[in-house]
Amino acid sequence: MNRKEWIEYFEAINNRKPTIQECQQALLNGEFVIEGKQATFSNNGNSVTEGAMPLPNQMTGQMVNPAYSQQMVFVKKKKFGKKTFIGLGIALFLVVATSLGLFLFSSKGTNLGGLWVNGNNDGLVYDLKEKNSKLFTGYREDNIKEVTLGKKVRQEFERSIKAVSDSKLKSIADFDKKYQFHTKEIILVKTERYGYYNLVQKDGTNVILDIGLSEVFSHGSNTKEFKKRCLFYKAEVPKAFVGNWKKFDEDDDAEGKATISENGVISTDSDDTDILIAKPLREYLVNKSGKVDNDKVQKAFDKIQKSLKSHGYQAKSVNDIYHDERSSYYLAVVDGGKRIVILEDSYGDLYSGYIEREDK
Repeated sequence: MNRKEWIEYFEAINNRKPTIQECQQALLNGEFVIEGKQATFSNNGNSVTEGAMPLPNQMTGQMVNPAYSQQMVFVKKKKFGKKTFIGLGIALFLVVATSLGLFLFSSKGTNLGGLWVNGNNDGLVYDLKEKNSKLFTGYREDNIKEVTLGKKVRQEFERSIKAVSDSKLKSIADFDKKYQFHTKEIILVKTERYGYYNLVQKDGTNVILDIGLSEVFSHGSNTKEFKKRCLFYKAEVPKAFVGNWKKFDEDDDAEGKATISENGVISTDSDDTDILIAKPLREYLVNKSGKVDNDKVQKAFDKIQKSLKSHGYQAKSVNDIYHDERSSYYLAVVDGGKRIVILEDSYGDLYSGYIEREDK
């Protein structure tokens, strides 16, 4: 690809312009070719000609003459052995993969990784790593095989939406207009079993659709229900919950161990998985108008605090109380974060046990 195409790709996945050093390194790595004798890089609106940039000497750490460095890199003749051809083959693959938008399992520069929650409190986690990236959907996990974006993915989505809507929706613009979306980019995540389109919105939300667009077919005629099921927002996992835990029931009998990741994935010692969606009490009790009823919050806190004290615990403030959005439980952080008490909201006596942090 040329310099302009590389910069457009970089901005698409990193949401910012590349620095001079990043452009320079990409050029040296062969990720794009120079258009003519010189390539002009832009950093925060300031243009710098590549021929005028100093290059770091990788052997000594000193700055060397840029013109001489270019000659060494691009002009010097050398014999090509077997290893050289293998290296060129790998470099060519990387350039082609980059032009297609292939992430190679790297979450760097994307805002896709983490916990996503929809209007039904269904959670989905993209655990993106350099290796062994995974997708968690409730009790199920899949290995992510490919993450792509770009023109080809957009065209594939538009062909699919046209087929599902009987040609009523022919483009992403038609789709956005119908459901009042503002799609910034489309990212396709493929797992071992299936695939998911992610229509990342300008406000940071994400419309997640299976590759067959079944939700469009089954609920697309009801905009409110469609958005409730398919429009996801990025959720934070409280740091107080992250770590290794041992669970005890209301009689102090041990019930097993679990680990909660920074993305909210719960992994138990019985190889089960789940997703934690813990919302602060104030947010949980926000009314339909989006306002907090302080009297309602205080009343709920007093009830929870009373139950905690009856079992020898005490929450420091309302900020230590959370609600598990996938169940009817309150979660109270006590003892300086060493324990989290589980309170059932459906019965008179709330206490249902606790989890205790294990030292690493």
